[in-house]
Amino acid sequence: MGLEVIVPRVSSVGLARLLDRLTAAGLPSAVAMVDNVLQGPGASPPETWRDARLRTPAGVVTLRRVPSGVAVVIFGNADDALRAAQRTIAETLLTLH
Repeated sequence: MGLEVIVPRVSSVGLARLLDRLTAAGLPSAVAMVDNVLQGPGASPPETWRDARLRTPAGVVTLRRVPSGVAVVIFGNADDALRAAQRTIAETLLTLH
């Protein structure tokens, strides 16, 4: 089972903007997959998405749109570094209102 944090959202979240904010927060990340389609290195992420996988230095984090916002999901056996990455991503999403 995964560990999930729900970030309440009203407006859409652009992945490019999120990646910029994560880099500024000290968590450089890249989009690995969007809506089950692999993304090449340096590819521009689409503006609209339902499910995205972010590659962080600590591991992969899934972003999934849910009716109440965006779920930030990691594996249940995640180490402390990946849990910290999940928290940073969730906190960054909150600032993108």
